[in-house]
Amino acid sequence: MQRNRLNDLVIAIGAASLCLISLTACGKQQIDLSSKADKIASKSVTLGTGEVVFPDDRPSVADGKVVWNKQNCASCHGADGSNSGAGKVNFADKGYMRLQKPVDQYSFIWTGKEGVKHPTMQGTISRREAWSLVFYARSLATPLLTDEETMPIDAVFGSNCAVCHGKKGYGDGPLAHNLEPVPANFQQFDRFYDRTDAILWDHIANGIKWEGMPNFRGKEDKAKNVKFDDEYIWKLVQYVRHFHEQNEPTIAADGAGSSSNTGSSQTSEKEPVKAQ
Repeated sequence: MQRNRLNDLVIAIGAASLCLISLTACGKQQIDLSSKADKIASKSVTLGTGEVVFPDDRPSVADGKVVWNKQNCASCHGADGSNSGAGKVNFADKGYMRLQKPVDQYSFIWTGKEGVKHPTMQGTISRREAWSLVFYARSLATPLLTDEETMPIDAVFGSNCAVCHGKKGYGDGPLAHNLEPVPANFQQFDRFYDRTDAILWDHIANGIKWEGMPNFRGKEDKAKNVKFDDEYIWKLVQYVRHFHEQNEPTIAADGAGSSSNTGSSQTSEKEPVKAQ
């Protein structure tokens, strides 16, 4: 009887010790996301200064332009981003930019890259502003679609894509539950920020083998008088990207604060993106 009680006591002490160790470790790793500008960040991927933190709301290209001006990026890259002298990136080069992943561009401006001389933005701007800067730089090669351009493509997307991907791109179309794997959720930023525009083009043009994604290159939507040629597929890529970015400003032109929404986009309470 005494031996059993002793064994129980040893087990209890051991369990308490493990709990104390776990709580201590968690306390060391906890990251403070209380600052207003970083509430947009996903709490699930914030450990470590070099970790990528994905937004849970679409970055603003308009805000990115404010950051571009505030950080005086034009002094090196040129007002339109086309200054490629001394090894600089030509942001206006459409062919080059189509091969760049947003996540890599974010990592570069946030923490830098070994062997490359470029100022890092960590500690200078918020993560939200960094993502907006990335998409502004991308827009210098491929501007966002205008409302006039978006409307007819929206109709084509509705007829050909929404049945699987859903009208708002959440991968929840009426046929989605019958497919394995399920259709891509375009609102999943940690997935699509890891895709180049060229990869998106290939998936639309040639489909994805062994999955439900069909190939569209060379096909027609006669009802909409649309032929899915190479150029139109690039337009569809831009359309998909509109799920990943927006042009609504949340920062005033002088960078002092919100223009109309009192910074609501920076304090979004939406469910954060989960790291995969």
